[in-house]
Amino acid sequence: MRRFLLIVAILTLCLYAANAARAQATVEVTDAQVAYRFGEQVNFQATLKATAPITTVDILFRAEGESSTRSGTASIDSAGHVSYQYLFQQGALRPFAPVDFWFHVTLQGGEKVETSPSRFYYNDNRFPWKTIEDANIRLHWYTGDDAFAQQARDIARNGLQKTSTTLSVTPSHPLDVYIYALTADLQSAMQIGEQTLSLGGEASPDLGVALVAVSPGLEQGAEMETNIPHELAHLLTYELVGPRYSRLPLWLREGIAAMAEPADPDYAQILSRAQDQDALLRMSDLCDTFPPEMSRIYLAYAQSESFARFIVNNYGDSGLVSLVRAYADGLDCQQGPFRALGKPLDEVEREWHGGKNPAATPNETGNAIPAAFADLLPYLVVLGLMFATPLGFMVFTWRRADGRERP
Repeated sequence: MRRFLLIVAILTLCLYAANAARAQATVEVTDAQVAYRFGEQVNFQATLKATAPITTVDILFRAEGESSTRSGTASIDSAGHVSYQYLFQQGALRPFAPVDFWFHVTLQGGEKVETSPSRFYYNDNRFPWKTIEDANIRLHWYTGDDAFAQQARDIARNGLQKTSTTLSVTPSHPLDVYIYALTADLQSAMQIGEQTLSLGGEASPDLGVALVAVSPGLEQGAEMETNIPHELAHLLTYELVGPRYSRLPLWLREGIAAMAEPADPDYAQILSRAQDQDALLRMSDLCDTFPPEMSRIYLAYAQSESFARFIVNNYGDSGLVSLVRAYADGLDCQQGPFRALGKPLDEVEREWHGGKNPAATPNETGNAIPAAFADLLPYLVVLGLMFATPLGFMVFTWRRADGRERP
């Protein structure tokens, strides 16, 4: 019995010692550094110190907003210096995103340790950015004097205030606005990041980053007033609903952003011409995408701005915010307005058209039937039948009476 108890005690001590050794195994990361050439490569370096000899080191990294984690096997020397080079032929990183990276270390004996993550910001370092800060805005530019930057900051501040009032939301952190001097520079940044450029700029709402192109010169003020508030409005809309922002119809996202700009007389002309030609687009067709043709893209933006402004004018800022929240909750394009405004999208659209729908669907003979009349037609038929019989009886009685009174 004593021998049995002694064996149990020895085995227990061995298991405890093994577990203690595993618990004490650590890897310390020091002097972690990252150097990169935008759109080309990223070089990672660090020094690792472990409680046991290191056999292999894998590096893992992921940019914010990306769904997949990248990895690679790093080299390590006898002093624990680790290095790894990532080439963008393997896939581009998301521009202007924070990138977390960490190490998966295998120790002699097979034990594996994962380190805590470090972070760097993958910004466009092809240009010598200068920065000025406001309460809720960080403005970055590389061409233009201080007056250029001050004008941009004032416009950004005013645009931010306008949309903040409309949506009843304020930024929870400073928003970054990057001003490229040339559209070509901004376009190349988007291509490097395997993204597409919209008309005047680009927003990464989840990152709180807006990218615009403004060339210093006589037109700089107009370009700033159009592009900067537009992109900031996207960031504030995201601030209102968070990751659910992607559920919002495209016409609503772009309509809110376009309302932040100064009134564009070209939009009014585009809308008037389209209405005269019965060429307005259905708002339901603008929920997911805009047309690929450039002329129809401008019409889509013009309609989105006009429709969003109509909602504000007729249902108030609170109606617009309720609509944003309804869509963010997952309601489809037709039913979002039903919960927020009491009417489905098609009915609100008919109100916007002033009681008729210039974009009505042609019937089989090719003639356009106004959607409002088509919806009311069954009720008009029933109403006509209800009044036809008594009306005929009244006419018959009147004629008989009229015949008796004649000599």
